[in-house]
Amino acid sequence: MNFSDNSDQAADYLRQAVPTMVKYKIVPNPLNYTLWYSYYAQAFPTLNKELDQTIERYGTCPSDVGEALFIQHIIPLNKGSEKQLQSFHKAFSHIVDNLSVSLDNTAKETTGYSQALMDNLTMLGAHDLDTAIKPVLERLNENASAICLANEEFQGQLVSAQTEISMLKAELEQTKKEANTDSLTGLSNRRVLESIYHQFVEEHDDSDELALIIMDIDKFKLFNDTHGHLLGDQILKFVGQLLRKECKEPLVPVRFGGEEFALFCPRYSLEKAHQIAENIRVKLSLIRFNNKRTGDKIPPITASFGVTIKKHGDILNNVIERADQALYAAKSAGRNQVMLAN
Repeated sequence: MNFSDNSDQAADYLRQAVPTMVKYKIVPNPLNYTLWYSYYAQAFPTLNKELDQTIERYGTCPSDVGEALFIQHIIPLNKGSEKQLQSFHKAFSHIVDNLSVSLDNTAKETTGYSQALMDNLTMLGAHDLDTAIKPVLERLNENASAICLANEEFQGQLVSAQTEISMLKAELEQTKKEANTDSLTGLSNRRVLESIYHQFVEEHDDSDELALIIMDIDKFKLFNDTHGHLLGDQILKFVGQLLRKECKEPLVPVRFGGEEFALFCPRYSLEKAHQIAENIRVKLSLIRFNNKRTGDKIPPITASFGVTIKKHGDILNNVIERADQALYAAKSAGRNQVMLAN
């Protein structure tokens, strides 16, 4: 889905969407906001028709229907494109911020207009008026009072809308966090590694060093087969905790997948990254684990490491491939060691 580059227009779409969702008691979550933003942007005529039919049938838009419409009309445009999905989230967050500011400004302006109008009427009422003019001013006073009353009601709607927008912003941030976090270890996932790598390349030249460490827990499949996946998950959680403790900024620890982890090391030389990897390797190998269920002692957990640095003209896959080759060399050489790829 393409969002308008015009902030005023984008805010207007959401300004229409908010009261509609309130009117029909539609849950204020990012999915529904996207649907109704699309509705007023008239991005998908078929979606509009189906939303109209849904409201006519149910008097609202049930969650399961909304999810089905989102998957049918919105997701296909972004499917298979991580970059598009990130752009989608960023653009929508920007629109929400603009709407929040717009609502706040509108509330302040309308309050000012109402107050000025009432002040003027009060000043007029303090003077003796001609008999012919007085009825006109009385009607003007009645109409002005009605306008001010309507404005007060509008203010209440604005406050309600701003509350929902604040909730939406919080939900968007939570959604972004969940999308970028590995649920088991609490580490960032591969999506974050890709994002910060591209950001680093955009903001730095080839003279700025960048190292990548890939680590893999040794014989983890055998460990799971022997001790069970529940205990295996506990080991993965512990490794995540160890990496968070040992990797201070600017290092970024990432769960790469399965029993494989990666450390993004901006402004680190090959030698410095080697020291980090060796330190983690030693600390992990010295820790002793027990099976709390059986009381049995578990053999030391070890890991193998591959370390490399970004070279001129590298894309991320080139860096990962070299680190993987060094990792495989460490495995082939007996495991529980660090290998470098120049």
